[in-house]
Amino acid sequence: MEKNMTICVVEDDQTDFDHIIRAIGLISPQLQVRRFLHGAALLNYLSQAVPGAYPSLIILDFYLPVFDGLKTLRRLKENETVRQIPVLMWSGSSRSEDISQAYRLGAGAFHTKPDLFEDWEDLMRVTLRYWLSTVQLPLSPGY
Repeated sequence: MEKNMTICVVEDDQTDFDHIIRAIGLISPQLQVRRFLHGAALLNYLSQAVPGAYPSLIILDFYLPVFDGLKTLRRLKENETVRQIPVLMWSGSSRSEDISQAYRLGAGAFHTKPDLFEDWEDLMRVTLRYWLSTVQLPLSPGY
C-alpha cells in the first residue's frame, strides 16, 4: 500500500470501530483513518475537503443514526466529484434486501460484520489489500 493513504470509516458502534481500528493498526499502521458517526458528518467533511484530501476508501455502516448508510451511499454516488471513491458497506444484518439495495446504489462490496476480532482482522487484511493495493480505479476530477 502507498504511504499516507486515508480511509473514512462511518461507524456509530464503538466496539465495531475498535475492532476495525485495531485490525488496521496491525495490518497497515501507516494508514490514516477518519471516523464519522453518521453519513451527514461524512458528507459534510467531503464537501469541504480539497480533492487531494479525499479518502482512498470509504467503509460505511448500513444502519446509522441521523443519515443512514443507504442515504449516504446514494448521495456519494450522485456526486460527480466523489463518486469514484470505493464505498464498502458493512452491516450486522445479512438480509438479502439490504445487500441488494447496497449494490443497486453502487456499493463496491457488502460484508456482514464478524463477531470475533480475528475475523475482523482477516476481513480487513483482504479488504485493504484488494482495495488499496490490487485494483486500479479510474481517476475522477476529484483525484
